Amino acid sequence: MLARVAPMPHLIARRSFRLLALALTGAALAACGGGSDVRVTTAVPTAAASSTPTPAPTPVPLPKPSDVALPQGIDNTTGGALTQAHTPFPAPPPKDMSSVKASESGIMKITSPKLGLDNYIEDVGITNGEMDTPNDAVYAVGWYKTYDRPGAKGNVMLSAHETWNHQQGPFYKLYGAAIGDDVTLNLAGGKQYRYKVISNQRFDVKTIPMAEIIWPSRRPANAEWITLLTCGGRIVYDASGFGEYLDRDVIIAQRVD
Repeated sequence: MLARVAPMPHLIARRSFRLLALALTGAALAACGGGSDVRVTTAVPTAAASSTPTPAPTPVPLPKPSDVALPQGIDNTTGGALTQAHTPFPAPPPKDMSSVKASESGIMKITSPKLGLDNYIEDVGITNGEMDTPNDAVYAVGWYKTYDRPGAKGNVMLSAHETWNHQQGPFYKLYGAAIGDDVTLNLAGGKQYRYKVISNQRFDVKTIPMAEIIWPSRRPANAEWITLLTCGGRIVYDASGFGEYLDRDVIIAQRVD
């Protein structure tokens, strides 16, 4: 994806965030940024429908970081090794969540105090071969209903912006995820699914292995993962004062209850 990020505080950045489906074996591009017309592209093969949800996963030992490391990525197993290339952005004003409804997946919110997550879930899909992202770019995290749903012992794909309109996006602090950090999906009716981070890697947009990210071959058969995808890392600015992200951050967490 191409990113438009304004490096100067007085520049107002409004971005769209899209992921373009390329060939299964083709090079993958992925990005987000701050501009008026930004395309976000990532290799996205088509997927089979999710299996029927189950109430709780069969206990599966958490793998070692080396067990889930993807090829060509920069590993961040200890936390703090990855950085953001842009200047800090302020948090957006608080949003009234009282009227938020559960997504089709049944998820109300995704939360993680360590990672600054307290965001509602918006159902997103694939349109004309492109993975959509939330209409509410500041507050919502997108769940891809084309892929697995929570409770199905699969790989739940979620994405959100790192920044939007010169404010922090939902995944602004995701780059700092460390092994063992907690992430919770809050479902309708009060049920919660808890996950622990098992991998945090950064990939060049040209070599990001999207097929392996969506359908991880190393995921144990009885394990349920969530994969969080956003922009991060290097930014190249142009004469307009905007730029393009050259990297994508991919965080994997495994369900523990």
